[in-house]
Amino acid sequence: MIPLDKIINKNNYTYTQVLKGKRYSLYEQRGVANMRCFELFKLKVLAPMELNGKKYEEREVFPKDKDFGKTAWTICDWEKALAKFNELENE
Repeated sequence: MIPLDKIINKNNYTYTQVLKGKRYSLYEQRGVANMRCFELFKLKVLAPMELNGKKYEEREVFPKDKDFGKTAWTICDWEKALAKFNELENE
């Protein structure tokens, strides 16, 4: 299985992995000015597939916009992000 990169550049933000558990991952989000938030999300794994003749291995994927509020959250406070990560990871 291919894990998510530890550093991801997406939508003009840089996401850096801070914590990774068995079920959840926490990334620091940096972008505009001095903004600092955290993206906490349930790890999602896509099954191996073939698309247009190209084979893709099983891999972790970054959450989609529709996942936020359900299995992904943006939290702009480190202590709250860490507490939520620990709560969800230890359920």
